[in-house]
Amino acid sequence: MRNAPSTVSADGIGNRRYVSHERNVVQSPFGTVDIPTKSVTEYIFAGYEKYADKPAVTCGASKRSYTYGMAYEMILRMARGLLSQKGCAMRKNDVLGLLLPNIPEFVPALHGGLMAGLSVTFANPMYTAEEVCRQFENAGVTAIVTLPMLLPVAELFKMKVKQYKGTICIGGKHDLDKNIYGFEQFLKENHKSELPEIDIHKTAILPYSSGTTGLPKGVELTHYNLVANLAQGSHPDISKYYQPEYLDRKDTILTIPPFFHIYGLNGILHSVLKSKNHVVSIPRDRQLPSKVNWRAVKFKVFIPPTVTIADFTQ
Repeated sequence: MRNAPSTVSADGIGNRRYVSHERNVVQSPFGTVDIPTKSVTEYIFAGYEKYADKPAVTCGASKRSYTYGMAYEMILRMARGLLSQKGCAMRKNDVLGLLLPNIPEFVPALHGGLMAGLSVTFANPMYTAEEVCRQFENAGVTAIVTLPMLLPVAELFKMKVKQYKGTICIGGKHDLDKNIYGFEQFLKENHKSELPEIDIHKTAILPYSSGTTGLPKGVELTHYNLVANLAQGSHPDISKYYQPEYLDRKDTILTIPPFFHIYGLNGILHSVLKSKNHVVSIPRDRQLPSKVNWRAVKFKVFIPPTVTIADFTQ
């Protein structure tokens, strides 16, 4: 923030004395925040065992749902498969690209990559193939997680990369000749590999700006950045779920904002999982009236105006 001058000569050119920087610091009424030195996955899923049989994330369109225990096991298997020589054979600090709408598998895809020590970027699945390729090339992506209908985009990108490690297709099957792994089979193979120690100050995710002032630009966010933001929102005066009387009370929270956007990701998805509530995601808004049990939903998170999102569930 720019400091205002305390004195200015009549012509506006004379010597200026600036007020202290400290006078422009806005202090939080909630005091300081202790920021844990943990990876974002470790921080979010801390204590998940107590809620292992409780729903974590559900697709509001298909009703496909994973409990906290299932989600964490999928994350572990995803991480090991990404690093395994019989899997994608990725290495710590490689970049994983997600080309996905808001589906439950976004959680193990993202956090499996983070647990493997990778950096993860994600693109809007409604982007053109050229837009996706530009972002993934810029980010240094060497493997992609996507859906069958978006495989042609991944195949196009693969041709542009010299050391491409593989495509994991959610809802697809293995096609090893094309270096494609079916997500379900990939996890069931239960690959073995040693998981690395996570440097919380390395780039965890690499979201891209919307390109308002030119082409989209990557924003490096570390594990520490993400955890700090979540810790701020975990103050009991900000979130009731950290107040004593709500610690064991869990709600269902419906969300539409995309997980490939930082608000949808850290502000909603991660915040809900951190508080061990139940998030219901909707790949497109036309499914709201007929597919959602509205009586079970405590909160609904939208961005006005809500726009129609293409159907990626077919």
